[in-house]
Amino acid sequence: MKILNFRDVPETLHEAVWALYEESFPAHERRSRKAQETACSDREARSEVMLDDDGTLMAIMFYWLHGDTVYVEFLAVNPALHGRSIGSRVIGKLLETYPGKLVVLEIEPPEDEMSVRRLHFYERLGFVRNPHPYTHPSYRKGADAHPHDLVIMSHGRPVSDGEFDGFIGFMKDVVWQYAD
Repeated sequence: MKILNFRDVPETLHEAVWALYEESFPAHERRSRKAQETACSDREARSEVMLDDDGTLMAIMFYWLHGDTVYVEFLAVNPALHGRSIGSRVIGKLLETYPGKLVVLEIEPPEDEMSVRRLHFYERLGFVRNPHPYTHPSYRKGADAHPHDLVIMSHGRPVSDGEFDGFIGFMKDVVWQYAD
Protein backbone atom coordinates (compact mmCIF):
# COMPACT_ATOMS: atom_id res chain seq x y z
CA MET A 1 0.00 0.00 0.00
CA LYS A 2 1.38 3.36 -1.02
CA ILE A 3 0.37 6.35 1.12
CA LEU A 4 0.40 9.82 -0.43
CA ASN A 5 -0.53 13.25 0.81
CA PHE A 6 -3.65 14.35 -1.07
CA ARG A 7 -1.65 17.21 -2.63
CA ASP A 8 0.72 14.64 -4.16
CA VAL A 9 -1.97 12.45 -5.72
CA PRO A 10 -1.93 12.42 -9.52
CA GLU A 11 -4.52 14.80 -10.93
CA THR A 12 -6.22 11.84 -12.64
CA LEU A 13 -7.21 10.47 -9.20
CA HIS A 14 -8.54 13.69 -7.65
CA GLU A 15 -12.11 13.07 -8.80
CA ALA A 16 -12.01 9.49 -7.51
CA VAL A 17 -10.83 10.73 -4.10
CA TRP A 18 -13.61 13.32 -3.94
CA ALA A 19 -16.19 10.78 -5.13
CA LEU A 20 -15.15 8.34 -2.38
CA TYR A 21 -15.36 11.13 0.22
CA GLU A 22 -18.77 12.31 -0.97
CA GLU A 23 -20.32 8.84 -1.29
CA SER A 24 -18.96 7.64 2.06
CA PHE A 25 -20.38 10.38 4.30
CA PRO A 26 -23.78 12.09 4.39
CA ALA A 27 -23.71 15.79 3.43
CA HIS A 28 -24.22 17.00 7.02
CA GLU A 29 -21.22 14.94 8.18
CA ARG A 30 -18.80 16.26 5.58
CA ARG A 31 -17.59 19.58 4.29
CA SER A 32 -17.93 20.91 0.78
CA ARG A 33 -14.86 20.33 -1.39
CA LYS A 34 -13.78 23.94 -0.96
CA ALA A 35 -14.12 23.83 2.85
CA GLN A 36 -12.36 20.45 3.03
CA GLU A 37 -9.47 21.72 0.89
CA THR A 38 -9.19 24.73 3.18
CA ALA A 39 -9.25 22.48 6.26
CA CYS A 40 -6.53 20.29 4.74
CA SER A 41 -4.31 23.36 4.54
CA ASP A 42 -4.39 23.79 8.33
CA ARG A 43 -1.00 23.05 9.91
CA GLU A 44 -2.55 20.38 12.17
CA ALA A 45 -4.49 18.63 9.39
CA ARG A 46 -3.34 15.60 7.42
CA SER A 47 -4.92 14.19 4.27
CA GLU A 48 -3.75 10.81 3.05
CA VAL A 49 -4.67 8.70 0.07
CA MET A 50 -3.85 5.01 -0.06
CA LEU A 51 -3.14 3.39 -3.43
CA ASP A 52 -2.33 -0.18 -4.37
CA ASP A 53 0.72 -1.07 -6.49
CA ASP A 54 -1.29 -0.48 -9.67
CA GLY A 55 -2.33 3.01 -8.56
CA THR A 56 -5.92 2.02 -7.71
CA LEU A 57 -7.53 4.11 -4.98
CA MET A 58 -7.84 1.95 -1.87
CA ALA A 59 -8.78 4.40 0.89
CA ILE A 60 -8.68 7.97 2.11
CA MET A 61 -8.11 9.32 5.59
CA PHE A 62 -8.31 12.89 6.86
CA TYR A 63 -7.00 13.38 10.37
CA TRP A 64 -5.65 16.01 12.75
CA LEU A 65 -2.57 16.12 14.97
CA HIS A 66 -3.07 18.20 18.10
CA GLY A 67 -0.61 17.87 20.96
CA ASP A 68 -0.69 14.25 22.11
CA THR A 69 -3.90 13.49 20.23
CA VAL A 70 -4.59 12.17 16.74
CA TYR A 71 -8.20 12.79 15.70
CA VAL A 72 -9.35 10.64 12.78
CA GLU A 73 -12.04 12.72 11.14
CA PHE A 74 -12.74 10.74 7.96
CA LEU A 75 -11.74 7.23 6.94
CA ALA A 76 -13.26 5.63 3.86
CA VAL A 77 -12.34 2.48 1.96
CA ASN A 78 -13.10 2.00 -1.72
CA PRO A 79 -16.35 -0.05 -1.66
CA ALA A 80 -15.04 -2.33 -4.42
CA LEU A 81 -12.27 -3.37 -2.02
CA HIS A 82 -14.28 -3.97 1.16
CA GLY A 83 -13.45 -7.15 3.03
CA ARG A 84 -9.72 -7.02 2.26
CA SER A 85 -8.59 -5.61 5.64
CA ILE A 86 -7.68 -2.26 4.10
CA GLY A 87 -9.28 -0.25 6.90
CA SER A 88 -7.44 -2.36 9.48
CA ARG A 89 -4.15 -1.81 7.67
CA VAL A 90 -4.74 1.95 7.45
CA ILE A 91 -5.49 2.21 11.18
CA GLY A 92 -2.55 -0.08 11.97
CA LYS A 93 -0.21 2.17 10.01
CA LEU A 94 -1.59 5.25 11.77
CA LEU A 95 -1.00 3.69 15.20
CA GLU A 96 2.51 2.66 14.14
CA THR A 97 3.26 6.18 12.88
CA TYR A 98 2.10 7.89 16.09
CA PRO A 99 3.08 5.58 18.97
CA GLY A 100 2.11 6.88 22.37
CA LYS A 101 -0.42 9.38 21.02
CA LEU A 102 -4.08 9.14 21.95
CA VAL A 103 -6.05 8.24 18.81
CA VAL A 104 -9.66 9.42 18.87
CA LEU A 105 -12.47 9.03 16.33
CA GLU A 106 -16.24 9.30 16.11
CA ILE A 107 -18.87 6.82 14.97
CA GLU A 108 -22.63 6.92 14.67
CA PRO A 109 -24.48 5.46 17.64
CA PRO A 110 -24.77 1.68 17.05
CA GLU A 111 -28.45 1.61 16.11
CA ASP A 112 -28.56 -0.28 12.82
CA GLU A 113 -26.65 -3.14 11.21
CA MET A 114 -24.00 -0.96 9.54
CA SER A 115 -23.28 1.19 12.60
CA VAL A 116 -23.05 -1.94 14.80
CA ARG A 117 -20.59 -3.47 12.31
CA ARG A 118 -18.54 -0.25 12.37
CA LEU A 119 -18.48 -0.33 16.19
CA HIS A 120 -17.26 -3.95 16.18
CA PHE A 121 -14.63 -3.16 13.53
CA TYR A 122 -13.07 -0.47 15.71
CA GLU A 123 -13.37 -2.58 18.86
CA ARG A 124 -11.45 -5.39 17.12
CA LEU A 125 -8.70 -2.82 16.46
CA GLY A 126 -8.49 -1.93 20.15
CA PHE A 127 -10.77 1.10 20.33
CA VAL A 128 -13.15 1.59 23.25
CA ARG A 129 -16.35 3.59 23.56
CA ASN A 130 -16.28 6.63 25.77
CA PRO A 131 -19.16 7.59 28.08
CA HIS A 132 -19.05 11.31 27.28
CA PRO A 133 -22.21 12.60 25.55
CA TYR A 134 -21.20 14.22 22.29
CA THR A 135 -23.06 16.15 19.61
CA HIS A 136 -21.18 17.08 16.46
CA PRO A 137 -22.37 20.28 14.81
CA SER A 138 -23.10 20.16 11.13
CA TYR A 139 -20.45 21.18 8.64
CA ARG A 140 -23.30 22.88 6.78
CA LYS A 141 -24.85 26.13 7.89
CA GLY A 142 -28.35 27.52 7.71
CA ALA A 143 -31.19 25.30 6.54
CA ASP A 144 -28.74 22.51 5.66
CA ALA A 145 -27.37 22.31 9.22
CA HIS A 146 -27.94 19.01 10.97
CA PRO A 147 -26.12 18.53 14.31
CA HIS A 148 -25.90 14.84 15.17
CA ASP A 149 -25.04 12.67 18.15
CA LEU A 150 -21.93 10.56 17.78
CA VAL A 151 -19.96 8.14 19.94
CA ILE A 152 -16.37 9.02 20.79
CA MET A 153 -13.97 6.08 20.58
CA SER A 154 -10.35 6.07 21.66
CA HIS A 155 -7.60 3.55 21.14
CA GLY A 156 -6.56 1.39 24.07
CA ARG A 157 -8.35 3.23 26.85
CA PRO A 158 -11.14 5.70 27.55
CA VAL A 159 -10.26 9.38 27.52
CA SER A 160 -10.16 11.19 30.85
CA ASP A 161 -12.53 14.08 31.54
CA GLY A 162 -9.63 16.50 31.02
CA GLU A 163 -8.66 14.88 27.71
CA PHE A 164 -12.27 15.02 26.57
CA ASP A 165 -12.52 18.71 27.49
CA GLY A 166 -9.28 19.36 25.57
CA PHE A 167 -10.63 17.45 22.58
CA ILE A 168 -13.86 19.47 22.58
CA GLY A 169 -11.88 22.69 22.86
CA PHE A 170 -9.76 21.71 19.86
CA MET A 171 -12.84 20.75 17.88
CA LYS A 172 -14.54 24.11 18.63
CA ASP A 173 -11.44 26.25 18.10
CA VAL A 174 -10.05 24.54 15.00
CA VAL A 175 -11.89 21.65 13.34
CA TRP A 176 -15.43 23.00 13.42
CA GLN A 177 -14.31 26.37 12.06
CA TYR A 178 -13.98 24.81 8.60
CA ALA A 179 -17.70 24.70 7.90
CA ASP A 180 -19.59 26.22 5.01
